Amino acid sequence: MKIITIGTLKGGTGKTSTLFNLAGLLAEKQKVLLIDCDPQTNLSLNCGVDITVKNLKTVKDIFDDNAIAKAVIFKNPVKELPNIDIIPSSIRLTETELQISARAGRENILKNFLLDNQSVLSEYAYILIDTNPSMGIVNQNAFLVADSIILISDVSLNGIQGAELFIELWENSRKYLRKENNIKALILNNFDKRIKLSGELVEYCRDNEGVKDLILDTIIPASVQVKNTEIEHRTINCLHNNSPIHNAYKNVLYKLQERGIF
Repeated sequence: MKIITIGTLKGGTGKTSTLFNLAGLLAEKQKVLLIDCDPQTNLSLNCGVDITVKNLKTVKDIFDDNAIAKAVIFKNPVKELPNIDIIPSSIRLTETELQISARAGRENILKNFLLDNQSVLSEYAYILIDTNPSMGIVNQNAFLVADSIILISDVSLNGIQGAELFIELWENSRKYLRKENNIKALILNNFDKRIKLSGELVEYCRDNEGVKDLILDTIIPASVQVKNTEIEHRTINCLHNNSPIHNAYKNVLYKLQERGIF
């Protein structure tokens, strides 16, 4: 089982849609568990989970009450992909940040949950974790437990600066937490070839000492079809098989596999 966490310190980069669609490709052959650690709940919504359901068990229950895996796993939210399950998020997860801030071992809560529930979680080849753009305690749990962190940036100066800031902040935190460097890749997303500046920004990124070794060769283009996956609650391989954007995600997955991330 490999654990991969998606990270960024800038909103609007397409982080969640990238995770959702890569999960769809992986689920064609292997079991995938999604964990939504973002209180915006976008990954849960992409999967079609109704987060307004009363007494819905979420990732908040892991941090609050040490819930067991069977209680919090929502089975088969994307009906065409029975290999995908999800632990949904809650908009009240922000409360948890405050409640656990003084708890001993607060950065290891998610790690301990995974260790304590190995008998249930061992069926999954991959666990993919979504986060929000912050370095809060819940996110630190997600970054600490990850075998690999994948950064997502749109093709913008702010996006790249967000990736650089993430690298710097996580470098400081991981040393304190005795974690090896697990940032393994940076995906450039939402590239619009019609905008001249986009090409210049890609070249800037590839020459940038802070991120150039992390950037994948394959760039995900801007596409309205990605928005369709959010609206339809179905991944790109279900909705737009063999389209250019589907092929782009497949190429990204191949590049990540080359790096040993998947």
